[in-house]
Amino acid sequence: MIPPLREVEKPGQIFNGPKQYKNMLERVIDPEKINVQADCIEMSELYAGERVKEGRIVKGFELVEVGRGDGIEIVGDRRDIMGIHVLVSGVTDDSAQAIESIFSEVINRMRGVEYRFRKENVRIIVSEEVEEKFSAECVGRIIYDAVKSIPAVKSVKVRMICDENEFMKIIEKSRRVHENREKKSESLKDSDVGRFYGCVSCQVYLPHHVCTITPDRPSPCGTIYSEAKAAEELKLVHYYFPVDRGRTIDEHKGEYEGVNRAVEEMSEGAITKVKLHSALDSPPPTGNYAEAIVFYIPEEDGFGIVDRGYRKKTPTGLTFDSMEKIIVGQQVEGFVGVSFAYMRSRSFLKGDGGWNRVKWVSPNVYDFIMEFLPYELLKSIKTMG
Repeated sequence: MIPPLREVEKPGQIFNGPKQYKNMLERVIDPEKINVQADCIEMSELYAGERVKEGRIVKGFELVEVGRGDGIEIVGDRRDIMGIHVLVSGVTDDSAQAIESIFSEVINRMRGVEYRFRKENVRIIVSEEVEEKFSAECVGRIIYDAVKSIPAVKSVKVRMICDENEFMKIIEKSRRVHENREKKSESLKDSDVGRFYGCVSCQVYLPHHVCTITPDRPSPCGTIYSEAKAAEELKLVHYYFPVDRGRTIDEHKGEYEGVNRAVEEMSEGAITKVKLHSALDSPPPTGNYAEAIVFYIPEEDGFGIVDRGYRKKTPTGLTFDSMEKIIVGQQVEGFVGVSFAYMRSRSFLKGDGGWNRVKWVSPNVYDFIMEFLPYELLKSIKTMG
């Protein structure tokens, strides 16, 4: 059952202020599920789509684990780093990882604050107007109240990591935990389940964008199937929804009748067909926070992959940022946003030849794929510093 659509901006439609914007928000956020307020900073769901173009950039990570403890602990006083490490009891590990998805929701409700990306790639942009109000103590209290409001959660311990040594220690732990969760989910295949999950979180910024998350196809921002499943079941946030897989149209490229129907409805007809494992033929649209972009290289009749951290030009002459501007919120054949988790998938670009057609990757991607691709295949893939 797909949640009903509400009125959103149409292409070329003039934005008419808070009332119209609130209608957009109601389809992706359920304020009643995470109803938190704060004395330390102004908060409202109306601020959830606010873009902060200039301000202090805070590097962070998000990690929720099953564990014991209660209260809020502030570790260190650095202002350029802020890791969020939460221990919860009363829920399973699948539910714990789903709880991570609410951090961006509640922090983005702060006036003058924008929370970007997921897991170990978090960036928080703090505008000058709220510089004095935004603090680890403030964020910690809001996160504590948000997680505590989940009925299944029995206890909550929030650790706000602002010490460099502890930050580096826990972010490495976070990376291992997330990698292990991804590996755990790798045994499940698209064909093993009758239900996928859709996500419309980016519709706050991109009114017609929708992602499809399957066992073989994590979202471009890195959300894996078990996370989406647990988040939807817990009803933590309102932007995940179940998608019946339906009849298989093209298993090789990953086209399913139910996915096409859901994408067409949730994009209001902007996209009518998606092939989950292709970059050349009806690729999945790309949202705001893709970890990497796959792009076609005509001269090679193959693909390149560039991660968000690579600032130089790719073999096509385009940078990550310039590609992202072209494809964000769009379905553009020859480009597709992907996550590192999807690179591990047995179905990675299988509709286009998979890793055998990858000719170039950025250095970070190369370091990552060295862990699982055979040496003979790695030799055929170029990279550069």
